[in-house]
Amino acid sequence: MDLNKKVDQLLKELKSENFKKVILDGEKLLKKYSDKGYLYNICGLAYQRINKIETSINLFKKAINLEPSDPGNKNNLANSYIILNEFEKAEKIFKKILSVNPSYAPVLVNYARLKNIILDYKNAIIYYKSALKLIKNDLSIWCNLASVYENSGDFNEANNIYKNILKHYPNYTPAHISISKINNYSENKINLEQMIELEKVNNLQKKDKSDLKFSIGKACEDQKKFDESIKYFESANKIRNELVDYNFRNEEKLSKSIKNYFKDINFKKIVKNNNPKKIIFIVGLPRSGTTLLELILSAHKSVFGAGELDFLRQITNKHFVQDNKLLSQKINEYIELNENIISDEYFKYLNNFNQNSIAIIDKSPLNFVWIGFIKFFFPNAKVIHSVRNLKDTFLSLYKNNFASKDMDWTYDPSNILKYFKFYSDQMEFWKNKCEDFIYDINYENVVDKSEDEIRKLLNFCDLPWDENCLKHHKNKKTMVKTVSIYQARKPIYKTSVNLSEMYSKHLDNYFKLLKN
Repeated sequence: MDLNKKVDQLLKELKSENFKKVILDGEKLLKKYSDKGYLYNICGLAYQRINKIETSINLFKKAINLEPSDPGNKNNLANSYIILNEFEKAEKIFKKILSVNPSYAPVLVNYARLKNIILDYKNAIIYYKSALKLIKNDLSIWCNLASVYENSGDFNEANNIYKNILKHYPNYTPAHISISKINNYSENKINLEQMIELEKVNNLQKKDKSDLKFSIGKACEDQKKFDESIKYFESANKIRNELVDYNFRNEEKLSKSIKNYFKDINFKKIVKNNNPKKIIFIVGLPRSGTTLLELILSAHKSVFGAGELDFLRQITNKHFVQDNKLLSQKINEYIELNENIISDEYFKYLNNFNQNSIAIIDKSPLNFVWIGFIKFFFPNAKVIHSVRNLKDTFLSLYKNNFASKDMDWTYDPSNILKYFKFYSDQMEFWKNKCEDFIYDINYENVVDKSEDEIRKLLNFCDLPWDENCLKHHKNKKTMVKTVSIYQARKPIYKTSVNLSEMYSKHLDNYFKLLKN
């Protein structure tokens, strides 16, 4: 087989997501054809897909050295930098490519994606529109553009794009799913009948079928047809759970290691310098009201909502975790240093967001795992713990599909129960270690006594009263990226409180095992 045929085979394997085979066969070819930049590029893409980012960067750089005029290698390098949150490096590469070739569509798309990540939605829209002038029929780009409008609260523009897609491509599942998330089916059935018919198609991919079932279930719930909605939710979760392989060994191993390290730590004896800018970490179970709290706080004139950031986890894992165990000696060394490397690195990432607020919100619920590190390295931080009725939280997790693999545990009720226990044990541990550092706020109280709870919340955050916090739904300066994006842009509503009662006859076997 000649080289061209071998390369074609590699590309087929890459497209089929057989990344390990691509790496194995590609590296064999590189031993013989070490002067072929495109081989380094293909191997780099495979390593990128399995999250071996540093290796992918080295391979892309070799490809660039051999083929300096090829923008594709540089584009792929920039994408690896984005994964590492090295946004400045990525942007520099994108700008350089566009200065030579302003009509290179892949870079326009990826630059738009970068702008969306750093919440610069105005420029994200500009770059997506520029790409669409070159590739008018790329449905994924149209959906990405619509999602930026949707995240910024412009549901009309997003709806127009999704409806136009379906006008020409009525079976395009992603557009159906997106429409379902930003509309209320009690007001308008919109695409419900089309989704029901599309879901019945036999050759539909399992993930698409699952996504449609979640969306149809949501529509039925909007119409208060709870017996119908639960059937769709149950079927959707069963299908999705067949596509994932989630276990709790990693969480259990890490949790045990964290507790062993921190159990004898006296935080009062550890004083680290910190950036004067305040970070407000909102933690808790996903779907426990963290988005509502972020929108309320970020409506304040002195606060910037940065959304769900993965910075803290990435930094902590990079410096202190190996094979899901803490490197205790490494932590001790960092604590002894005069400089605060962890805080400095975190704020370096934050500098990519164009804002000058006094306080910044990091609303990543799963940061509850890292509260001890927040106490160590962010002494000025405020930690807000969002607490919600566990039955309602369970239901909200069970009836939604999530983009992140971190949420693969939500598709099996028994796994949801396991995760709740993991979360509960972790929070109980941190409460015993640093209770005054953590402010519990109850979702139901925020809904019922909004102004009183918001005043207490601002007081804890050392922020003056701001009337804007009572009008969080009008807060357009904060991007919202959540499965309940439509509800998040509404005034505080009570219909989600005790909604689990509507499903008790179907889910009571699990509800009985929950302890609020």
